[in-house]
Amino acid sequence: MNSFIEQIVIQKINSITVNELYQYAGHYGIKVTKSQIEQIVKRVHNKNINPFHPEGKKKLRKILDEEVGPELAASLEKQFEQLAKSL
Repeated sequence: MNSFIEQIVIQKINSITVNELYQYAGHYGIKVTKSQIEQIVKRVHNKNINPFHPEGKKKLRKILDEEVGPELAASLEKQFEQLAKSL
């Protein structure tokens, strides 16, 4: 993965707002509540999580497992992997 793209993704994760993530969820048909999104944003904001590296992927998956459940977290992980392959 191109390190420039990685940095852009990390920066976006660090600065994403509840409203932005809620809009993305709606756009992609992901069923989550606003309170779940609030918790996710709170836990990833300014944490420099790199979802392209195993350690960052593990951290992000743990957060998603705890906030939205393992089934939805697994689905989101697959969607992200497909997106990353297209970059």
